[in-house]
Amino acid sequence: MAHPDLTSHHVNYLIWRYLQESGHGEAAVMLQRAWNHDPQSLPFAPYIRTHALVSLVQKGLQYYELEKSLDKEGNSIPFSPSNYFFGPVPFELETQKGPPRESISADQAPVSPTGKVLRDGVAINGHSSTEAAPQNVKKSRKSDRTETNGNEVSMDVDSTNGVANESKPDILESVPPGETAVVDGDGDVSMGIRPAVHDQEPTEAPTFTLTTGHSIGVQITPAKAADLSPDTAIIDVAGDEHVTRTLWRPHDPTVVVAAGDTFCSLYKLSSASPPVQEKLVENKGDAVWVTAVAWEPQGQKLAVATYNDMRGSITTYDVAGNAVDLLPEVPRMISALKWANSGSQLIVVASDSKISELILWDDVLQPEEFPPPQIVNDLILDISWLGHTQAFACGGMSIYQCEIDSSIHLSKTFSAGDPEQPWTFIRCGIVGSSSVAVAASSSNASFWVPTHDLRIENAHDGDITAIQLKTNLSEQLNQPLILASSSTDDTVKLWHIDLESRKFDCIHRLSLGPSLPILANCFSPDGYALAAASKDTLAIWNAQRGDPPMATWKSPNAMNTSSEGKSPTLNCYNGSVEDAQDRSLTWDTDGKRLAFGFGSQLAIINLQR
Repeated sequence: MAHPDLTSHHVNYLIWRYLQESGHGEAAVMLQRAWNHDPQSLPFAPYIRTHALVSLVQKGLQYYELEKSLDKEGNSIPFSPSNYFFGPVPFELETQKGPPRESISADQAPVSPTGKVLRDGVAINGHSSTEAAPQNVKKSRKSDRTETNGNEVSMDVDSTNGVANESKPDILESVPPGETAVVDGDGDVSMGIRPAVHDQEPTEAPTFTLTTGHSIGVQITPAKAADLSPDTAIIDVAGDEHVTRTLWRPHDPTVVVAAGDTFCSLYKLSSASPPVQEKLVENKGDAVWVTAVAWEPQGQKLAVATYNDMRGSITTYDVAGNAVDLLPEVPRMISALKWANSGSQLIVVASDSKISELILWDDVLQPEEFPPPQIVNDLILDISWLGHTQAFACGGMSIYQCEIDSSIHLSKTFSAGDPEQPWTFIRCGIVGSSSVAVAASSSNASFWVPTHDLRIENAHDGDITAIQLKTNLSEQLNQPLILASSSTDDTVKLWHIDLESRKFDCIHRLSLGPSLPILANCFSPDGYALAAASKDTLAIWNAQRGDPPMATWKSPNAMNTSSEGKSPTLNCYNGSVEDAQDRSLTWDTDGKRLAFGFGSQLAIINLQR
């Protein structure tokens, strides 16, 4: 069977893996952002072994040498230095700038992340540690010293064919315990054997240095944060109303939704012309309130919940703004709509002051009536999916764990707290095989991980306004969670949640400046950056490095709106959540634009310059 054609995805993935394995975390993330937000989801990713790029290049060099050492009839011909792929001049490490590094012997070398140790006589990156150099090929000459690649293990630098060949002396290509390493015809260890032949699981994902170690600063932070104002378009959205929600259409950076209490509009953006507005709900004096908005995960439908005459209803619209479906009504206000990350299921939360209903809607089945709801004797304030079969909700003194199949039903209740200081926000993630829910009490400024009985009080000196989990890596690797929390105490904090040691560690404390309460925050889709906003100002930080910010933005009329809705100080800070104005901040799916709803305006901030 012919091998599939090599594509740019194959090459990009090998380069991305090489950068990860070499400690160049920032460079890997930059490539990831420009190419593919989830390289590990590519179908061939589980079959790629460590150091695959170096191995493949070495195979190519060997083939090149073999080709140059034979004539058309297959007879051997002299192979001179002038025929070397990289030219006849050896790459002398001594000519590079910087002080020499001392060599690290095999028994002194640190243990590699994969825990694989060099064995005598086993080939590494295409060359055996004991075999003689092939005839007509320049004999390997080891440098007097080794070069450290990032903060990982030291690397021997061999010069074969005038090329610096990097190989880590303490890392071996993946070989199952108890089996003998198999060297293929090109001198590589077990590279030609698929996981199925080894009767083993696919190779483990690479170490993500952005989260698990100190990566090399190959992208240097500019001394001054970039000003995003020149690349920002401001749209007057709401007249006398206030923008409370902004939502990008999934997989489409040209469509964004802005909504408030009495309106909902869809905007189609174009670089060549002004945005085109499609009004979905507008204030006509008929007391219709917009209570929740959510895009279906493929971006084909937008669900908009409204409340009128003591009843809640849901209408779905297509991208052109046409009404598509009208879901059954409920005798309560619909306070939340949450689509599953994939698929057709939607959780509907309908609440009054004392009771909430959790309802599961399947958009494929589209029954005439909602299935029987799960009744909760509490006011549900937030809900979050976890995979396809679980969800967590919060409100009052409790966190509710729900199982989902053809309906939604309560499986466990975690109770703790003060009903006067309810659990306001909840986010979910997976660490290893463990489900994790993180809740926050806004007025109490506390966090709670009910799934692991972990809690921290007084996380901020003011009310918490938003929390976000950086879950893109933790779902793939057994890594600690990273939580971002913003507050009216003028800070946004990044927390390292270590479930094994049962600790919350604040790794970054960021601020837009004094008297600027942080009212919204969000991670970029790839987790690389964190954006946070106050009333009419925002900043973007590298989520790993923290300060200084990479970019900032400030409304052109910030001086005129700085006193707008100014809340009275509370404990020397900027008031409570009830006094603060709503702000909505969201990234598009590509992580190249931000939508910031402030006051009656919507700012579309372009980050691509």
